[in-house]
Amino acid sequence: MSQVDEVASAWERIVSWLRKHAPASAEALRAGATDAEIARLNERLGFEIPDVLEVWLRLNNGSTAKDITEPLPGGGRRINPHIDSLVLPGNYAFRSCEEIWNKYRFYLRSAEELGDDEYWKPSWIPVAEAFDSPDGLIVIAQNSAGGAPLLRFSEYYHSSPYLPSLSGYLVSVADLLEHGEAPGTAMERQRFDVADGRLDWK
Repeated sequence: MSQVDEVASAWERIVSWLRKHAPASAEALRAGATDAEIARLNERLGFEIPDVLEVWLRLNNGSTAKDITEPLPGGGRRINPHIDSLVLPGNYAFRSCEEIWNKYRFYLRSAEELGDDEYWKPSWIPVAEAFDSPDGLIVIAQNSAGGAPLLRFSEYYHSSPYLPSLSGYLVSVADLLEHGEAPGTAMERQRFDVADGRLDWK
């Protein structure tokens, strides 16, 4: 099975589990990204996102359907995130195409302002993140034949290698949800409950 197929299969397992056991979390999933949304993201980034990320976004364009956007006086907007968005281990929300772009340019600008080329690189795509701090997962856009390895980033440390592939990450999350544990994987210490129909990561 190709890594693209593994991503699709693992995510479908995750969504099926959410619909059955954590429907409030399932309701936070957006519809799949359209051709236009994928094309716009690629155009903004200046390169094509990896196939494994594209198939994930085409299945569900993030987990932030319940977030609320409010206009701010004098212009701009504020996003009020919803707790049901946190569908991934670590209490991470899966970002949509639009959110990926907004976070991407924010972190690149931050790196420029810091004068630190190691803080954020142009090939790093932020795909999942916590609400209250820069803490999440990066897909590295290497090339279409690559495995799209993952980095972990946090507020106080430079990003560091996490897993060799997005597919491996999602397969281990699916195993964890279905079996309550995923020994021998990056998810082996992750635990969760379901409260009020939503995932509650420990």
